[in-house]
Amino acid sequence: MPRMKSLTLLLSVLALVLAACGDGPAGGAEEGGDEPVQGGTAVVSKTSDFDALNQFVSTDYDTGQTLRYMLHMPLVQLDSAMSYVPYLAETATVSEDGLTLTFQIRQGLTWHDGTPVTADDVVWSAETYMNPELAYANAQYFQFVDRVEKTDDRTVVFHFSARHSDPLADFLEWEPMPKHLLEDVPLTEMANAPFNRNPVGNGPFRFVSWTANQEVVFEANPDFLLGRPHLDRVVFRVIPEQTTELTELLTGNLHLIRGIPPAEAAGAESDVSRLISYPARSYSFLAWNTENPLFSDPSVRRALTLAIDRQQIVEALLYGFGTIAVSDVMPFQWLFARDLQPWPYDRAQATELLRQAGWSDTNADGIIDKDGQPFSFTLETNQGNDLREDIVLIVQSDLRKVGIDVEPRLSEFNSLIDRLLEEDFEAVVSGWSVDFKFDPTETFGCEDGPYNYPSYCNEQADSLVRQGLTTLDNEQARPIWRQYQQIIHEEQPYTFLYYQDERLGVSRQLRGVVGDARGHLVSVKDWWLQQ
Repeated sequence: MPRMKSLTLLLSVLALVLAACGDGPAGGAEEGGDEPVQGGTAVVSKTSDFDALNQFVSTDYDTGQTLRYMLHMPLVQLDSAMSYVPYLAETATVSEDGLTLTFQIRQGLTWHDGTPVTADDVVWSAETYMNPELAYANAQYFQFVDRVEKTDDRTVVFHFSARHSDPLADFLEWEPMPKHLLEDVPLTEMANAPFNRNPVGNGPFRFVSWTANQEVVFEANPDFLLGRPHLDRVVFRVIPEQTTELTELLTGNLHLIRGIPPAEAAGAESDVSRLISYPARSYSFLAWNTENPLFSDPSVRRALTLAIDRQQIVEALLYGFGTIAVSDVMPFQWLFARDLQPWPYDRAQATELLRQAGWSDTNADGIIDKDGQPFSFTLETNQGNDLREDIVLIVQSDLRKVGIDVEPRLSEFNSLIDRLLEEDFEAVVSGWSVDFKFDPTETFGCEDGPYNYPSYCNEQADSLVRQGLTTLDNEQARPIWRQYQQIIHEEQPYTFLYYQDERLGVSRQLRGVVGDARGHLVSVKDWWLQQ
């Protein structure tokens, strides 16, 4: 993210960056300097079907990538330097008091059915995202929006309830939707709208067809205002087995696969394919239910982290495709505290912290206890995820060495999520994909947001979050966020396991592929096939 030093600088950067015309991030060819050619079909694999090609209700990562970079246009994007560039909006202007943000929409944009894209689409979409009846999964993007106003067919003004930091980041992760096609759908029925499987967008690719659990087809939009894509078509094939995906890549039947298992990643380097690896926007964690007396003491949670050899997890299970995590802030985010070091693997220190908290093996059975209660709990994860299953076994082995008894449990994914939302668990291995704008309100806030699985609350941390979100100057905000991260680091509501690297397998025939924190489809408009 750009590191703005003041509102004045923010305005000057916006004037320089957003006033420029451009078509967003351009993917560069990874090999050689051949000129792109037009035509061809790229085939991309996906291990499960899309959920809904409708941003109002979609929660799937791959679907979100497709909506953002193929089917629709967000108001702004990030370039490879993580600086804002215009996209659906041609310009953006923040008022001097920081309470309004005005977007000028590009002239000549149309939806794929030929209907013009206007300010009405933006206003109606924003109001729909904000409507509680929709229950939009990322409603926090609009937490500072008081109202949205159309001043003419191409101009939209967002009025904020308070000055807040990095306001453009609120507009990266959602797209305006076609009002004329969706305004009559009851919000409570949006998840079942026929549009979801037959969408109309305004981006560089148009929807063609969807065969459930088999394939989804998109074709180039020849009328795309910012230039027709090089490819004629992109086909997503549903291939549930990751081993099959890699085989299909190596035999030339696929052009791109995502999330290659770390143990198999080296196999993507061949005469017909290559491996692209980069830091992803995701981290894995072990969440402790702080409502459980076993995990209510921060020093005990810190001891648990010290007792787990996370470097072994990175090396043995990720094959080095990751780094030990420190907090819920990701290294690509400007507020990341780079001086904050991960807790080491230190069984002696863990044992001492547990002893100070009253835990010792009083009956010589090998399990520490306190007031007659053994330190024993169930550690869950979702079945079918081999990596997480292996993590559970490593954690079980490591904690046994300090006298803690762990019972592994594999649970069906949807039922596990339901229980996590109800905070009906003891400990769980899971993970998050994060947004560019950092806001932990729903994961660690004292108001107990829907994703605060550990039921964690620290009033000082909450206060720092509010300060950080409303401090305009990034340099002034940095020490605030540093204090927040220090608290999370000390109190360990999660044992932060690792920040993971994404692993793409890409056919050597497919050129122009760029992968970074923005995602694996960020340069899809610029992909081309070498003949």
